[in-house]
Amino acid sequence: MKKRDRVESADLLAAGLELMRTNGKPLQKLDSPGRSMIYALPGGETVRVRTCNDHILIVVADRPDAEAKLNIEGTDWLLIIMPEIERQRGDVIAYLVPSSVAADAARQTHRDWLATQPDTKGTNTTWNLWFRADAPGKANNYAEKWQAYRLSGTGSTEKPVDPLPESPVRGGIKAEVENARRRIAAAAGVPIEAVRITIDFGVA
Repeated sequence: MKKRDRVESADLLAAGLELMRTNGKPLQKLDSPGRSMIYALPGGETVRVRTCNDHILIVVADRPDAEAKLNIEGTDWLLIIMPEIERQRGDVIAYLVPSSVAADAARQTHRDWLATQPDTKGTNTTWNLWFRADAPGKANNYAEKWQAYRLSGTGSTEKPVDPLPESPVRGGIKAEVENARRRIAAAAGVPIEAVRITIDFGVA
């Protein structure tokens, strides 16, 4: 089976951080445990960043019941970044949702699902919120439900690179440098404009 296309998380992150900056909400990276991506707004409020190639927010609970602790809690805001077209490079959309709102939605949809008396062994700790309208009915259409939280505009994982006509090889190098700048900016939590890479082609 052919592996489905996907966009690298670092590229989605870089595009999302740039989109936050253009919306007047620049983020500063904070130290965080494990793979968590925690940032701070200029006013000090904290933001947890989640990227996903599909239009879905995956929430993990520490136990199956609706009062469980969720892995989207612990910050003031939740920034959800995804490709506008699932698993395709190009435009990126993002939602900045109060963490309490996202957690309440996850718990309520889990309660609604349990109310249907599903065939489960009681060990379901992965709860999904779908942004598509054609997803499972108890947890779908969050693109509309959370429209007020969507950041204006779009980011992009495809930054245009000016070619260097005198050397196709150097044009390819410039593209690599631009990709490296985006990754470094995402890791450091700074705008891509703050990252500068210099190559001296005169060095043997």
